[in-house]
Amino acid sequence: MNAFAGLVLSFLLPIINQFNFSLEGVFLQNDPARLERLLPLDSPVLITLPEPFQVSDCFSRQQASQIMKKLFQHTTTLEFFIDQENQPVLDRKGAIIQARWSTADRRDGRKYLFKLYLYVFPEKTAGRGSLSLLKIREIRAEKR
Repeated sequence: MNAFAGLVLSFLLPIINQFNFSLEGVFLQNDPARLERLLPLDSPVLITLPEPFQVSDCFSRQQASQIMKKLFQHTTTLEFFIDQENQPVLDRKGAIIQARWSTADRRDGRKYLFKLYLYVFPEKTAGRGSLSLLKIREIRAEKR
């Protein structure tokens, strides 16, 4: 069984690393269009963000993209990085990735620091190869 777990991890970790790189680009460039590519096609996304955003609901891919677009229009990311001390928590259906996100409100300059938790899962692409890509099922933030 340990050999099987090692094989799964050796396959999954490079996918998670590539996903993390894409995710960092989304936040560092305040780019909701790139985020939309990381959202699932057919299942809802739960977004739970505290003040000053106060969002908590399930949204379609397009709705989630619009919410993040509005959020990125009113804030600028000061820093975003995947928490290297807390490795992804893996289970059979996906993984939880933790990140640190610091942002500033463009209107009043207030700064906010969040701990982000992203629940990701593999979504098979259509086609012959049916490659699995990681997609975000949940974005949850805690104010720090």
